[in-house]
Amino acid sequence: MVPQKQAIPVGFMAALIVCLGFLIAGLGRAEKPRGRGEVAPQTAARSANLPDDVTLVNADTNPTLRFPVGHSSLNWTLLKPRIRASYGWLEISRDRVRYTMVRQSRVTKEVDVGFELSRPDIIGLKTEYGATEFRDRKLRHFFSYSAMNHWDAAESTNPSVNSVAKADSQYTPLLLEALQNLDRVVAEFKIKQQAAAPPPAVVQPVVMPPAEPKAAPPSPPAVVVVAPSGAGENQTVEVNDSPLTIRGVAMDNTGLPTVTINGAPAALRPKSAQAAEFWSDPITLKPGDNTFEVVATNPAQAKSKFSFVAHFTPKAAPPNPRALGRQEIISLLQGGVPNARLVEIIKDRGIKFTPTADDLDDLRAQGATDDLIQAIRQAAPAK
Repeated sequence: MVPQKQAIPVGFMAALIVCLGFLIAGLGRAEKPRGRGEVAPQTAARSANLPDDVTLVNADTNPTLRFPVGHSSLNWTLLKPRIRASYGWLEISRDRVRYTMVRQSRVTKEVDVGFELSRPDIIGLKTEYGATEFRDRKLRHFFSYSAMNHWDAAESTNPSVNSVAKADSQYTPLLLEALQNLDRVVAEFKIKQQAAAPPPAVVQPVVMPPAEPKAAPPSPPAVVVVAPSGAGENQTVEVNDSPLTIRGVAMDNTGLPTVTINGAPAALRPKSAQAAEFWSDPITLKPGDNTFEVVATNPAQAKSKFSFVAHFTPKAAPPNPRALGRQEIISLLQGGVPNARLVEIIKDRGIKFTPTADDLDDLRAQGATDDLIQAIRQAAPAK
């Protein structure tokens, strides 16, 4: 056992520990926080300690463990630390770690986001504040196991729900174990699956019936894009406003799917056990065609894609309220304003009429030079 260090004095770091405890699935109520930087003793995760809602996908090709978790991240600034928190799914494979956010924490105001990191990008892996911690090049990330149906209770200050956080905290060391030795946890997971399987029945040899057709591959999720309005599969929709926020709903009868938009994780808000609303960050459009691909992936890794093009036509700039009219130019000429000065005024303010050949003849009759006529033609509003 690693001896407990003396508690950090009350102050900024103590307040930070308490905040992190509430954010990481109620760990502040689950167990006494360890000292800053203190690493808990590492123990192997046994099959009996594997919760039922942890799933294993691609077991024979690219084993990936999927955990329901509470997440918070810490980014130090010159004035104060910025803490983000949310709940979602942590997927751990041999080469990557991906966090898909499902809902924001109600404790913090900072907006959390999902992310995906390659293994070389992960540094400083350890246990701290009762959670599994690692860093990337920008942030410190804290994870704790939190069953999906406990997410609301994990943030409650009601003492009667403390048992929820305490029950979940026993599985948090499994996250560190999976990050340090994925193959061992995968092996334990397979042992649990085999132990739960019924023993093989002994039957007398019989004539084998004809082989049944292979089971169909899992169905991909359904994706519906509701914004921008009118977006259809492989179609072009006209838009006049930028930036654009893409919104929609993803549905799958096997569980909540994850969604990316042009490769970037989208924010998710569950509507039921099989459906979630998704949306992108505001996307700045370039004039012309902007291509988007929405990809939804279910827990069985079946994917569906929805592609469309947003054709962006910026709105025309409003006319200058100080633009000159035909009669105003004639009045200025009659008042003796030099042509050169009128050219400068028209270039600065513009005109609010489309000059006809008769208009230009009238202006010449009032003394307009060729330079002034040319400036009026160039300032004419587009038709």
